[in-house]
Amino acid sequence: MSKIPVTVITGFLGAGKTSLLNHLIKKHDEKKFVIIENEFGEENIDSELVTNIDNENLFELTNGCICCNLNTELYLVLENLIKSTSNFNHLLIETTGIADPGNILAAFISDPGIKSKFELDSVICLVDAANAEQDLENEEVLNKQIAISDTLVLNKTDLSSADNIERLYSKIKEINPTACIHRAQQSKLDKQQLLDVYAYKPQKIYQFLFSVDGMEKPENKHKHSIENYCFKSSRALDQMKFGGWLDAFLQFNSDTIYRVKGILNIAGLDNRILLQSVHTQIQATVGRPWETDESRESKMVFIGKNLNREVIDRNLLELCD
Repeated sequence: MSKIPVTVITGFLGAGKTSLLNHLIKKHDEKKFVIIENEFGEENIDSELVTNIDNENLFELTNGCICCNLNTELYLVLENLIKSTSNFNHLLIETTGIADPGNILAAFISDPGIKSKFELDSVICLVDAANAEQDLENEEVLNKQIAISDTLVLNKTDLSSADNIERLYSKIKEINPTACIHRAQQSKLDKQQLLDVYAYKPQKIYQFLFSVDGMEKPENKHKHSIENYCFKSSRALDQMKFGGWLDAFLQFNSDTIYRVKGILNIAGLDNRILLQSVHTQIQATVGRPWETDESRESKMVFIGKNLNREVIDRNLLELCD
């Protein structure tokens, strides 16, 4: 079967994740969804759970979608879905409000078995316009959810003032300057395309890094702890040295480095290498060849907390030929 696109819905407690999930199911009746609930909360999916399919954790909904509860390791749940006789064409995962979605994303980036069957489509983070400003000050996980998402939905705008909304918009734009930001009431987005955007395709790294050039300079510090730092160098990187450094760097900083995206100029290679990581999991793919007349420049964006830019710069420059 062709790869199944995976959309992850995240956001802090009460942001409207389940409501968005319900809207997506109703809006896209052409799809046969599988829904993984990281935790069944007080507000379950609208469709009634009616038929037990393979085991006690896998159900069929009245609209033909499949639903299961993620109460075991993710790869086991996905393995059971693959083995099931149900014909589905999109996977929706709703995380808990206090969950770091990076652990879920890492499985789809690094596990060969999962990657052969599933492909990350996008990560959507809902932000509660009425409460997020205070939550951003107190809840590190909300900052992390915003930082590693590619689509942000500023929800419940009807419950907050225009001034508060604009202030919050600016804050989340600082945390994640490259994400698409939509505004919504009751998690409803009628015209915006949220599915089948494939924001995690390696080719999208080109588009991401093009937008990075407009980011604020490193000396402009923000009040929150999430930072985005772009390293650039026209000197070629040594492949073996860089691979060893990146693996050690991510392992050592697993709690503070959330994502890395980049295009690498590797010594001796005629093609660009497209890099992305979530936490400690790394994915590197071969990109298009370097043009004869273009500058071979490595660009890497580090997204995380309290980044030591000087150390990153110094270490990477030492890895160049």
